Amino acid sequence: MKDYAIKLCLACKLAFTLNSCTSMYQVLETKSPEVKLENNAYIFENPDLLINYDFWAMGGQVSFSITNKLDIPIYIDWDHSHLINNGISYEYWYDEEVSRTTYRSSTSSAGVSALSVIAAAYGYPQSNYRYSATSGSMASQSKKTKQIIQLPPKSTIQVSKFAISRSVYFDCDFNLSHKSLKQSDSKTFGLEVSPVTFRNFLSYSTSEKSEADKLIDNKFYISMATFASKIKFAGKMSAKANACNISGRKSRYAFEKISPYKKPNAFFLRAR
Repeated sequence: MKDYAIKLCLACKLAFTLNSCTSMYQVLETKSPEVKLENNAYIFENPDLLINYDFWAMGGQVSFSITNKLDIPIYIDWDHSHLINNGISYEYWYDEEVSRTTYRSSTSSAGVSALSVIAAAYGYPQSNYRYSATSGSMASQSKKTKQIIQLPPKSTIQVSKFAISRSVYFDCDFNLSHKSLKQSDSKTFGLEVSPVTFRNFLSYSTSEKSEADKLIDNKFYISMATFASKIKFAGKMSAKANACNISGRKSRYAFEKISPYKKPNAFFLRAR
């Protein structure tokens, strides 16, 4: 009976240790009054443009594509475009040059080993001699980004610059202290109490010299936070649909893992 009690105690300690050490993730979903989630696409559309958002990344990457729907060019003014995160404005464009420096080097050497020295002492020839050489080159490139870019008719540009949040949300009632590895736990938020709100503010025109810019102001907020274990977050292994090689032969051994939480309006953080 005593041995059984000891084993039970050890099993409980092991379960507690595994529960406290297993990796946990937090998935954060967003909502927007203007941007709609339809058929796994997070899109805003007006008569001129189609904007397709995808935030799925660690910390949330504000990635979006802009498609010109018109038969004439559209001019996007990055100097008058901003990301506003919790009331703080971040500019898409700065009036500065970006320099990139690269350096390449190569070294070759052949050293005299201890065995070669001993062999030479007994009259045997040395097979190696010491030689070293180093060469290098340095190049610097400067590039100035454009304040206004032209988006040709029926074409798309991809933009990805800012992160949404690097902080896990928690409070006294919503934290990792009692989270189960088998079940996920979520908390929802309205716009007024959301821990993070952000806006994508874009300025564009249908004329390069037009002074009457058109504005897009897409507003977002975190609507749900979910704690999930690494196993729940990663999802199950499944076969790739329509997987084949370059010769067209179907593959029966192509598998992938897609997180069940993966959505274009969501992102994730490592909670533990």
